[in-house]
Amino acid sequence: MKAINPTGKNELYLTILTVFLILFWLYAAGAQISDFNKFKGEMNNQVFSHRISGILAFLIPISEMIIATLLAHPLTRLIGMKMSFLLILTFSIYIGLALLNVYSRMPCNCAGLLGSNSSWEANLILNLIVTAVAAAGLILNLKFKERRAKVWIQ
Repeated sequence: MKAINPTGKNELYLTILTVFLILFWLYAAGAQISDFNKFKGEMNNQVFSHRISGILAFLIPISEMIIATLLAHPLTRLIGMKMSFLLILTFSIYIGLALLNVYSRMPCNCAGLLGSNSSWEANLILNLIVTAVAAAGLILNLKFKERRAKVWIQ
């Protein structure tokens, strides 16, 4: 009977999680950039001032592309995982606050990946799934970093 290499299995899981996140961020950025004027208009329907929305309309897709690039390279993957987790967690908190009616008005749901036909609840579920994927990828990356450091020290 062949022994199972748990490190190899974890590396496979990490690769799958990484590819998923790269595709997620590239799809998100691509959807926003492909019709940038529409995306910018949708951002103006959020609870932020138009000035902040205008900045975010540029900053969000750029950040998503940077994260995808960082994830694609082994040397920068850990920082990409950290940024993935923080960005998707931020989006999830924003949606959660909208669902809790924290804002003075309900923001437009139109800037989400699922589009204006989806509910805030559906967007929150998607974001929580992606948050879990990013958290798992971050944990696996940290384990590999720790393991590599131990091997290097010895």
